[in-house]
Amino acid sequence: MSREKIIVLNSKDKDRGSNTDFVLSFNDSSIQQVSKVLIKDVFIPNLFYNVNERNNVLFFKQNAEAIKSITLQVGQYNVDTLATELKTQLETKLVFGTVVDITRSNITFKYTFTFSGAVTPANNEVIFYQDTSTIRDVIGLLQTTDPASNIIVMDTVFNLKGIEIVQVHSPEIGEMHGLDAGATGYISLLETVSLATTPFGSVAHRQNNDDELAMILYEQPKNLSIVRIVIRDEQGIKLTLPDNAHVSVMLKIFFD
Repeated sequence: MSREKIIVLNSKDKDRGSNTDFVLSFNDSSIQQVSKVLIKDVFIPNLFYNVNERNNVLFFKQNAEAIKSITLQVGQYNVDTLATELKTQLETKLVFGTVVDITRSNITFKYTFTFSGAVTPANNEVIFYQDTSTIRDVIGLLQTTDPASNIIVMDTVFNLKGIEIVQVHSPEIGEMHGLDAGATGYISLLETVSLATTPFGSVAHRQNNDDELAMILYEQPKNLSIVRIVIRDEQGIKLTLPDNAHVSVMLKIFFD
């Protein structure tokens, strides 16, 4: 007859690693012969910036000048602070006394960039490059602006939602439990946690009340005395959290 225990995997108790990629060990014989696992609760702090190292660069060209780029400070932005940071960074690279005014339509919610102030009007004309600008989705830049213009209207609405879905992986607990439709194939997915309704700075909670949906069943008893937990986004990229923000996963294990 199988027996059961609740175990807690918290990054506070890690043997090594970071708060989004950590290893835990358990000194208990019961966890060496696990036949089934239920994923009961997952707690993830929503401290993932909507502008980060992967989406904060804009490439542009002003008139006959060489192509330049700006890099926005990593952080959590709203529509107004993003416009302010874009203006600040662009005006450090614009020449001929050119300034930029960034406005947002209250109807389409698209950004408009208006360049002015140069002695020669042609020197106000700017091109934004979509293909090399990692910030393209954030500001709504779907294609390179051509020809150069002193007024650039984004193709679509800005996107400041940031990360909406977080995945919890474990090579030991969830080996081949998930299947990615892309080239990745089988992945060690334990659970997904939505951040859609969790404001930045709060903690997202995923609770499973359906045992069948939360179950991982092993063909042979599994030794889970040493496990690794990794937090990734929906593209499989490993995420980061500050040292004072901890991930917690609660499991119910069944053993013989």
